[in-house]
Amino acid sequence: MYKTAIAIVTLMFLGISGISQAADSTAKKPLDQAIESIDKNLAKDPDNKGLLNAAERLQTNKERYEQKRAAQNAKRLEHSGDRAERAERPERIERPEKIERPERVARPEPMGRPGR
Repeated sequence: MYKTAIAIVTLMFLGISGISQAADSTAKKPLDQAIESIDKNLAKDPDNKGLLNAAERLQTNKERYEQKRAAQNAKRLEHSGDRAERAERPERIERPEKIERPERVARPEPMGRPGR
């Protein structure tokens, strides 16, 4: 009884924690951590050319990523209606039965070497 109660409480806890993480609206997007790190380092040293270059590249990559995802989502929505309209697949053609091979003849045992 005691073990069953512990198992039930554990499952409820794991279920609730899983749901709360799935509904997290502050989920980070790709490159967010890198941009935050670069911005923090730029605040310390604003004249660093390498950090300025990295920040520019990360921002460009993030914009490109968002455009690519938006295009993929639009394409996915466009094609989602096509699935219901597709014709059913034709029935598969039955394959002829495989011809059984004649049983193999037992291999003769190798002759022993003389002197062994």
